[in-house]
Amino acid sequence: MSRADRTALPLAERTAALGRAADLLEGIASDESLGRAREVVERVGGRSALSAEHTVVGFFGATGSGKSSLVNAVVGRDVTRAAVRRPTTSKPVAAIVGEVGSEGLLDWLEVPERHVLDGTGAPLEQAVIAAASPKRGILRRQAAPEGPLPGMILLDLPDMDSVEFANREVVERMTGLVDVIVWVTDPQKYADDVLHRQFVTPFAAHDATTVVVLNQLDRIREVDRAGVLASLERLVRLDGLDSAPVLAVSAETKEGVDVLRDRLAAIVAGREASVQRLRADVTAAAVAIRDSAPVGDLPPEVRAGDVKRLTEELSAAARVDAVADAVGKSYRHRAAGQVGWPPLRWIRSLRPDPLRRLGIGQDDQDSTLTHTSMPAPDAATAARASGGVRQFADATSAGAGDVWRGAVRRAARVHEEELPDALDQAIAGADLRARKRAWWWRILDVLQWLALLTAIVGLGWLTLYAVAGYFQLPLPEMMMVDGVGFPLPLPTALIILGLGVGLLLTLAGGTIAALASMAERRRARSLLRERVREVGQKLVVEPVEDVLDLARDTATDLSSAAGEKR
Repeated sequence: MSRADRTALPLAERTAALGRAADLLEGIASDESLGRAREVVERVGGRSALSAEHTVVGFFGATGSGKSSLVNAVVGRDVTRAAVRRPTTSKPVAAIVGEVGSEGLLDWLEVPERHVLDGTGAPLEQAVIAAASPKRGILRRQAAPEGPLPGMILLDLPDMDSVEFANREVVERMTGLVDVIVWVTDPQKYADDVLHRQFVTPFAAHDATTVVVLNQLDRIREVDRAGVLASLERLVRLDGLDSAPVLAVSAETKEGVDVLRDRLAAIVAGREASVQRLRADVTAAAVAIRDSAPVGDLPPEVRAGDVKRLTEELSAAARVDAVADAVGKSYRHRAAGQVGWPPLRWIRSLRPDPLRRLGIGQDDQDSTLTHTSMPAPDAATAARASGGVRQFADATSAGAGDVWRGAVRRAARVHEEELPDALDQAIAGADLRARKRAWWWRILDVLQWLALLTAIVGLGWLTLYAVAGYFQLPLPEMMMVDGVGFPLPLPTALIILGLGVGLLLTLAGGTIAALASMAERRRARSLLRERVREVGQKLVVEPVEDVLDLARDTATDLSSAAGEKR
């Protein structure tokens, strides 16, 4: 993306996006990056509310680099103390071209000593004025230099490598507040690792508002100047400052000072330095958060295949197959009690219903039963739920950065303690139709009783003739069945018919019940798996989906904050 594309997005929109991302990523991104982001949001708000007519230029450098002398040379007046004794500057000193509207900005910067140049070029009486605000401390008015830089505030800052902690603290704070950074170095320290690693490299994103100055050019032989300057520029490019100008000046002889002044004047004239600096701060903060919590290949949403595998593991932990088997057996048990040979049905009552043994499915209303009576699962079965959740989290977050993988794992296990009880309730509350009767049971039941009645009639008829014969009572001749090839009394035929039909009905009923029980088992398994899936969806999948939504939303916000088009 080009620099123009990045800066085209409104600063307020980018700052708001950064603030949202920082709030949402609490506990995920590093505390350091989040703290930096919040500081940037606060800084943007503070700077945006202050003077847009002034550009704050901070001169940073190590001990002996000649910052104070260079500031004096740029403004053309001795506004800050420069001497052989070092360190000289212990507090920020401001040289202001154009007084109107700068007070609030300088208060925000906490700069106590201020030198105002009126821009007319006419010398003014040196006067120390006590300011109303305690932050303003000393205010001196002076004539502006030739070729004034209206709207510019130059800050001479303490040494970056000062032995005084308070001085280093001021420098570190000011690196985050000024609009333009001027790194001042000298021939002895321009390659110093501390300068580059601790102060230049971290501000590589501020390329557009950074100027690198090699001071004390007069101390370098003319034949060596080009080589030294080229060496410094190479180091600066390695630091990440791809386009920041690298200038050589001498505050002592004023050589190159005009070039530096013109460069600063050009930056100030654009009135964009403060906005560019703030944009760079927002971009750097967004990138820092993204680097601390890289999304990687985290999917935008949970995959159906991962949910299916989770459901399988949770179903195994909830012993869905065992319950479904019990449903099938319960169906056959109850069917046998309805369609079996009536005189033998009592035998079924000696064997309990398989579902009743589990303590589930005995009521048509789900709300009357909250828990099953199944025995506690063994260690291997109990571990399947935990293992399934872990596998789901790992599969979902595969390819993501470690931070987001951890966030997905935590989300997946946030309700882990509730999961076993929720699964048990899901099984207990399922409508397993344990008390419902199939329509064909009634038909076979009636036929069985008719067959039994037929056999009883035949048996009673034979008994009657036997008793009458015993007592030699006269009865009509026994009715016989014709066409069977042998003499067959009708009562005997009724007994045979009743018993035969009963046997056939029992065999048919058993076959039908076996087939129907398989269908009931499949129905129960499907129902129970769906209820298990709903538990997994609520307690495992939805928290993970929240994390994925968070990753997607914050990625969008961070891209917006960094000025990237999505």
